[in-house]
Amino acid sequence: MAPRFDYFFRETVNGLRRNGLLAFATVSTAFIALFLLGGALLVRQQTNIMVEQATANVDVSVYLRDDVSPSQQRELNTILLRMPEVSIVRYESKDAAYDRFKVIFEDQPDLVNNTSPDALPASFRVRLENPEQFAVVEARLAGQPGIDNIVDHSEFLERLFAVTRVFRWGVFALAIVMLIAAAVLIGNTVRIAVFNRRKEIGIMRLVGATNWFIRIPFLIEGVLEGLLGAGAAILALFILKGVFIDGIRAQLQFLPLIGSEAVTGVVPWLLLIGAVVSVIASLVAMRRFLEV
Repeated sequence: MAPRFDYFFRETVNGLRRNGLLAFATVSTAFIALFLLGGALLVRQQTNIMVEQATANVDVSVYLRDDVSPSQQRELNTILLRMPEVSIVRYESKDAAYDRFKVIFEDQPDLVNNTSPDALPASFRVRLENPEQFAVVEARLAGQPGIDNIVDHSEFLERLFAVTRVFRWGVFALAIVMLIAAAVLIGNTVRIAVFNRRKEIGIMRLVGATNWFIRIPFLIEGVLEGLLGAGAAILALFILKGVFIDGIRAQLQFLPLIGSEAVTGVVPWLLLIGAVVSVIASLVAMRRFLEV
């Protein structure tokens, strides 16, 4: 076993040395691809945090008519509580609405003094399990008596979710394109290494070497390139977090930002994807060009 390990190690090192420039290009491309992929995963986590904060206090407001009867009010409350999309239902009376109005417009005393509690409607404040389902409340309550108006902040939420979707899918798409480019380069590196050693491989086959015995050094070479790219990407992500994200956190302490645990969480994924892509690219490259 030891002689075989020494042989595989020696052949891998020799292969990387013979194709040093191409191997460097391969590692660099893998680094860029995995850095973008890791960045996409972090962007996804960051947007989730910001969306959660932005929607934490966004309720669907069901404003009631002044002449709503107690039975109609109870019926509306029952309908809302039975909806699986609804998390919390809170009734806000006219007096409670006026107290909140005074807090919101405390810098405008004239407006507060000229407004009475009777001018503000009572309402149900509805918190959803998933803020993206804001339209279901209005659809379910359509036609119910006692309702004056339903405000669901749909314009704000639609714009917010549209922006976050663009961020998430745009970065992922770019990362996948770069992963494909990295796979192609890894395959080309292995293919050139096989071609350069075609005579030696032919001799090895004549003396009885198995296909897998011949393939393993090239396979290790491809995986090593992928892991080196993944390692560089992980290091770059930690540097980005320390310099950029922590710098923003120090200046804008109120802004929720991802921490070190988020970067640590993507490490195994980048190593795994780097290794898997390298194995697949190497095997595909050798399947044709190892037939010598």
